[in-house]
Amino acid sequence: MPTDIAIYIFIFITGLCVGSFLNVVALRLLSQEDFIFERSKCPDCGKKLYWYDNIPLLSYFLLRGKCRNCSSKISLQYPIIELLTGILFISVYYLWGFSFKSLFLLVLAANLIVITITDIKEKVIFDLNSIPLIPLGLVYNFFDIGNQAAGTVKFAGIPFNDAFISATLGAILAAVFFEFFSRLGYLLSGEYAFGGGDTILGAAFGAWFGWKAVILILLLSLIIQMIIGIPVIIYNFVKTREYASLFAMGGLILALLMSVSGRILNYSGGYLISIVLIILALIIGGISVFVIFSRMRKSRNYTFLPFGPAMVIAALAVMFLEDNIVLYLPF
Repeated sequence: MPTDIAIYIFIFITGLCVGSFLNVVALRLLSQEDFIFERSKCPDCGKKLYWYDNIPLLSYFLLRGKCRNCSSKISLQYPIIELLTGILFISVYYLWGFSFKSLFLLVLAANLIVITITDIKEKVIFDLNSIPLIPLGLVYNFFDIGNQAAGTVKFAGIPFNDAFISATLGAILAAVFFEFFSRLGYLLSGEYAFGGGDTILGAAFGAWFGWKAVILILLLSLIIQMIIGIPVIIYNFVKTREYASLFAMGGLILALLMSVSGRILNYSGGYLISIVLIILALIIGGISVFVIFSRMRKSRNYTFLPFGPAMVIAALAVMFLEDNIVLYLPF
């Protein structure tokens, strides 16, 4: 038992240190500075930090969240990211121990943390963090490091494990999804609905988790984005007095509720009412989306939120709960 506790403490501390480095990577990428050789410094006064002021998590509390030199506040981002990374490291080890699967998943998680930071702060996903995840995910499944393969499938006479085939299809499916709706958004509003980084990130999740899981990730992402984004969008509409868009947003929410009600009635035997509700939901939803995008195009009032963080949350949920949810999907 003492040995197990020591291992968990070691892994947690390692996660804290990695989290500290990921903070540096994200912020230095945004400021286009070197994140490998350049010493850490205060972003306000530029003073180089002493090693004892750069101890993950601990230094923040010892310094009471302020720079030793200029007393400016240190962002809560630093301890939060360090703590979350430490928790992620422990969680991966708890589930999969010391294994190649753990190593690959930790590399994935580390990049996702950087992607989340940069996307939230500046709505940008750097190719350095996203593109390598696609081949890495394909390698992960080609050698069945995740132990998800159930058999082999022949393609052009060459046998491949089904996990790799699923990963390849997943990457293509996600990329097509984002490119289609991104261009549809451009046609409706003059702005792409998704950035190129979202397309790459979606393809990466397909390459890691396969086509079934990536569908679930996309669905969960949309739900998460709605929960977080709708209040923000409504606030912006009220603030800018975009009442037509506000009513259209209400119509969109109504269409969603009608669609859910229709599905429930379908299961309970009310087929005719169910069909009517779903058709009405599609009509109301379509009109609402058209009004929202057309108003955005006229007023140039774009309220899009970064989609990367929602995808990251959904992907982490699938990563940790995959055996409990993906295997029971109806497709």
